[in-house]
Amino acid sequence: MVDKNKNGIDDSKELTTPLSDQQALAGVSGNALAQILASTFANNTSSTNNARSGTSVSTNVQRLNAASAKALLTAAAQDEDYMGKLTNADVEQFMKEFEKEQNRQIEKVVTTTAQKTISGGTTQDAIDRTTESTQRTEYPSFFNPEQFTRDFIWSKINFKDEANLGNKALTALAQARGIVEKFQIIGVSPQEVKAAAKLIARGKKTIEDYTIELQKVAIKEYPQFADRFATDPTLTTYDIAFPAIKILAKAWDKDPSQIEMSNPLISSWLNYAGPDGKGKQPSYYDLLLKAKDDPQYQFSEEANNAARDSATSLSRAIGYGI
Repeated sequence: MVDKNKNGIDDSKELTTPLSDQQALAGVSGNALAQILASTFANNTSSTNNARSGTSVSTNVQRLNAASAKALLTAAAQDEDYMGKLTNADVEQFMKEFEKEQNRQIEKVVTTTAQKTISGGTTQDAIDRTTESTQRTEYPSFFNPEQFTRDFIWSKINFKDEANLGNKALTALAQARGIVEKFQIIGVSPQEVKAAAKLIARGKKTIEDYTIELQKVAIKEYPQFADRFATDPTLTTYDIAFPAIKILAKAWDKDPSQIEMSNPLISSWLNYAGPDGKGKQPSYYDLLLKAKDDPQYQFSEEANNAARDSATSLSRAIGYGI
């Protein structure tokens, strides 16, 4: 193997396209992981000849050693609230996957650049412009060491083991479960909710994205509300049921947040269509009457006042002089 620049790469396999500075350390910000990326990476620069054009191009290759890899993983673990322990085997696996993914991404850009420059200009400037265009438009996800490190940490986080989840993961899981509850649907499994929560925690999906996905399931389970769902992709079954929830809350002297979507009266009101889809939705007045027939109504102030007034009237009627 010929390795004149001593960077551990056979010169015949050296990458043949320049990497822009912003892509060499894509995503660097003020967080700890980015700081470590900026301080630990050594850029190995080399030049190779292009047999087709007679030009040479510079390359930057990022190399990790065990110490820098461990520092990156530790910083990412802290950022992502990883509760597990990183082992030497994890560090070794990370280093191998880091190098493999970096080389894979580089090969994609090198191949495309070579294909493009054959039919176009072969000057150094032409090659540079072609490569930059390729990186920006054809491969916008070009190797990002910061994101790769975070993704590696998230691959170690198991949402099935809730007892060992960090705050970020638990918050996302609570949000995902909460939005599923608002739709009151049965077509989503607990494992699917956890999978969505993991994407939310990683920043790869938003609550709004998940709401839109769940609404598609809700339309199938509540076809009678399809027209209303169509007016707003973030509308939930809870939003539709809220007027009914307020009626129960007022009748029972409760805060609306205390009325669960699984309440039999709310469930019945939502599923009025029946199996054949021909049922007629009860009016709000009908719902109020059912609320007053419910045992919970007897504990309300209105029921107590009505009972007291009834007792007073009865006492007067039999001559107690009240």
